[in-house]
Amino acid sequence: MALFWFFCDESYDSDPAQERMVFHELGAAYVPATYVVAGFFADELTWTDVEGRWSAENRRVGVSRYHAAEVNAFGDEFAGWEKDKQIAYSANLVKILTDQKRRLHAVSCGIFSREYEQIIGEGGRKKFGHPYIVCFKSCIAMLAQEMEIRNFEPEDKFAVILGRNSLENEAIKVFTEMQDNPNWRFGRRLAFCARGNWQDFVPLQTADLIAYETFRLLHEKHKDDPKQARWALRTMFPENGFLGHYYEAETLQRIKEPLENAACAPNGFVVVFPPVTDSTGEGRP
Repeated sequence: MALFWFFCDESYDSDPAQERMVFHELGAAYVPATYVVAGFFADELTWTDVEGRWSAENRRVGVSRYHAAEVNAFGDEFAGWEKDKQIAYSANLVKILTDQKRRLHAVSCGIFSREYEQIIGEGGRKKFGHPYIVCFKSCIAMLAQEMEIRNFEPEDKFAVILGRNSLENEAIKVFTEMQDNPNWRFGRRLAFCARGNWQDFVPLQTADLIAYETFRLLHEKHKDDPKQARWALRTMFPENGFLGHYYEAETLQRIKEPLENAACAPNGFVVVFPPVTDSTGEGRP
């Protein structure tokens, strides 16, 4: 049996001034427009190489870790950096990822939260879960299904380390329920799930990068002048594997009826995804 690892993190817009609030009274809790859970999936040897080189690059520039929001805003440890230094640092980190080729897969799921609230009724949202839970368990489901039908051994599994957040306990519980669900045949691919932090798990910094970049790409879809993917994603697209799903309005409309009519416990609804193929017709991962 081989054990693979999926390190994941979240990213969402958290500033109420960014966009007008909808579906809530003034003064109520802010609802992000875009919510993303994303990370990287690889075997242990690949992660050993990534971790060693990533840590060396952080030491070279004199920072304790990569933090996407702070790097892009020149905040915290990155305050006072020149633009050229920021670009070189980011490019060196992206090269560490692209050097892994298809041994390293980006896995992401995003949801347009306000459309979710508008299209799916309260009962359906209870079955599907908070936007973070929806995205988290969709990433887990995609990986488990792909491992089942691609070039993996029957006993191969993957473990999950998720970045610390307010819903971490709920996410771990959902993972365990998926693992033990007799009606979901992919549960045998799940090993274990645990919370982690960047000090103990350097690969969570890579998850921060892909979650932030995926968020930036999806969030632009809410604007009148959407932009193409930023350079980091464009650089990785031809080199690394990618597996993603996005719950926009059209997708939510398609799952509305089966979701709202499903007989399941809270957080119990799991989407079954069609097999993924690339431009050559070959499956991935």
